[in-house]
Amino acid sequence: MQSKRLLVIMVSVGLAIAIGGCQTGKQSMDNAYSQNPELPAAALPEYAVGEFFAFDDGRAVVVTAVSNEQVTWRYSNGTTSTGYRNFILPALAWKSANRRGKATSTAPPHMLWPLTAGNRGHYNTHQVITRNDQAGSTQLFRQWYCSVEGTQRVSVPAGSFDTYVIACDRYSSTSQSWQATQRYYYAPDLGHYVIREDQYRSRPVRTRQLVAYGFNSTFLPKQEQVSLNRLLQKTLSNNPNGVASTWTSQPGDLTAKLVPVNSYAGSNGSQCRDYYSLYSFKGRVHKNERSVCRLPEGRWQRVY
Repeated sequence: MQSKRLLVIMVSVGLAIAIGGCQTGKQSMDNAYSQNPELPAAALPEYAVGEFFAFDDGRAVVVTAVSNEQVTWRYSNGTTSTGYRNFILPALAWKSANRRGKATSTAPPHMLWPLTAGNRGHYNTHQVITRNDQAGSTQLFRQWYCSVEGTQRVSVPAGSFDTYVIACDRYSSTSQSWQATQRYYYAPDLGHYVIREDQYRSRPVRTRQLVAYGFNSTFLPKQEQVSLNRLLQKTLSNNPNGVASTWTSQPGDLTAKLVPVNSYAGSNGSQCRDYYSLYSFKGRVHKNERSVCRLPEGRWQRVY
């Protein structure tokens, strides 16, 4: 999974985003996405705290909290947002360095899900945006028409995926004219979209593709970080190469397998090891590779 590149991405982002049925006359991306695989109905995505996704436009996002139907995200530019697991719906609340917003909609949280080709839905939104340095606010009223257009096999920098294609068309609530389309290529095996395409009435099309995804344990609750690190220190000190230790979160929906794979002497003569960790959640597996060296007091410290 090119996990060393993932680590660089996560460090550099620090983490985060910036936060149908009607005819559209728009076409999906002009590319070689020609295969239309048969896919079973896709359930609404579930996310684990610590899962992250990075895109080729420099945007990256990590899950920082999960509660019932809602997910809180932190983006690489410092913005945070909370919204439904159904990512086609607008964030219920978001905050950036300069602005903050809240939204309400008439959409049910599960609209279009489970995904099958031909599913359709319509909803209205009311968004209030406030600048942190000004009094007053901006209110936006919009109409959305969403549909599942079909399936496509796509290739992005992060890999190849079978996807459902979801298009949401935005219309003016006053003139009823088309304003924009958001098109998502959702990969059920990954539990997230791998391409997002934004088409506008009078602006160029913007597209972002997934370049990396994985898991960052530093976003776990403090007590879980402590127990995971305790097991890691014990594993590195005691396990031979290739012998794994397994950690399970509470209530047990997330597991990690820690596997030392190489032992060697560092540049200063210290004891060093390479290891990898496999984080598994809802059938999704994220792999991280790390190198550590032992400090004089006996604790292992990451060098990469």
